[in-house]
Amino acid sequence: MNYRINNKWVVVFGALTAQMAIGALYAWSLFNEPISVAFNWDIDAVVTTYAITLVSFALTMIYSGRLQLKKGPRFTALIGGVLYSSGILLSAFVTSPTMLYITYGVMGGAGVGFIYVCQLSTLVKWFPNKKGAITGVATAAFAIGAILFKQVITGLLQISDSTVYTTDMVSSTFLTLGIIYAVMTIGGALLLDLPDNGHEVNKLNGNDGRDYETKELLRTPNFYKLLFSDLLALMPGLLIIGLAKDIGSEYIGIKDSDLITAAALVGYLAMFNAGGRLVSGRLADKFGALKIYRTMYLITIISLAFLSFVQVKPVSIIAILIIGVGYGSFLSLVPTITGKLFGAKNFSSNYSLIFQAYGAAALLGIFIKKSVSFDQAFMIAMLTAVAGLTVAMTIKEEKQLEPSFDDLSKKISVSSNKAYQS
Repeated sequence: MNYRINNKWVVVFGALTAQMAIGALYAWSLFNEPISVAFNWDIDAVVTTYAITLVSFALTMIYSGRLQLKKGPRFTALIGGVLYSSGILLSAFVTSPTMLYITYGVMGGAGVGFIYVCQLSTLVKWFPNKKGAITGVATAAFAIGAILFKQVITGLLQISDSTVYTTDMVSSTFLTLGIIYAVMTIGGALLLDLPDNGHEVNKLNGNDGRDYETKELLRTPNFYKLLFSDLLALMPGLLIIGLAKDIGSEYIGIKDSDLITAAALVGYLAMFNAGGRLVSGRLADKFGALKIYRTMYLITIISLAFLSFVQVKPVSIIAILIIGVGYGSFLSLVPTITGKLFGAKNFSSNYSLIFQAYGAAALLGIFIKKSVSFDQAFMIAMLTAVAGLTVAMTIKEEKQLEPSFDDLSKKISVSSNKAYQS
């Protein structure tokens, strides 16, 4: 596997193909009812699978980010492809929620974690002058995968109000998807490669400033500000995406006879999610990622307010779709902000730590949903988003970067010594 690929468009094709396969993760809400009915499992037990998958995804990135720096994106993504497709294939044979948590949740989520970080860090090195735009494209491919596989999953499960779901139907769906995912992820991984002297290319084209090692990163106030604000930014979107079909049918009251069905809402949400990633990436290159990040935060808060207090079907649908735009924007913008604040050299390992906000947000969202009603959950999400925006406003851009805690300690020590000597 030591062959070289020097055509950046071949690398882009491989990266985006793998991204679309793992993006099917976002269509999970389509499985909630079929699995619950077919196996006679509690719906909350099935929904928990999605949260476990996201947590496994996030935690795995801590290791995969470092592995990618040592072994390269091709090797790391291949591991991810095998884990992801194997987890989905094995899900066809589960007989309990616990088994589903292990196969789809832990294995599938880990596979996504190995693949996701490779695409972002690799493509940014091939397009050093368009980091925001290429990050938007890479993350949009993830959301586009949900759009494509929403159609595939809906067809395989024959989703409708009149469908009688069976275990054989669910099992055959997982088998079919597992094979498709294997071809897309493993095939895409084989096309990944880094440009010659990738980091030096970034330097020559205006890299993001100082390159922070991971240990240094953990000593900067900006790391914790970005981590916390990212957590509170992602939670509303994760809550809605994981339960989109259920929110559509139970909270909004969408029926199969409506122009937009609850199942169709999943697809539209994925489209707006993808659109947010593409547009915000381009806007980040033009106006600055942090400015767009704060703007999308404000738009998300307003949408959550409408969703909480204006329970009119068209308004609620529009609010959900706009929250999808915001969620997609956050996932596109935070990698760019991470590179701006902490440099490109150790991007994969540094971003993998910031990405832990994703797993924490997933757990927080599911906990809120289990504890309160939909309208209360949306209100809580709105209030936490306000807190997150407040924190985001304190993040300092590159030219204003504050020193690390160690640097502050040294300055205080020097000042104290001078005062003492005088």
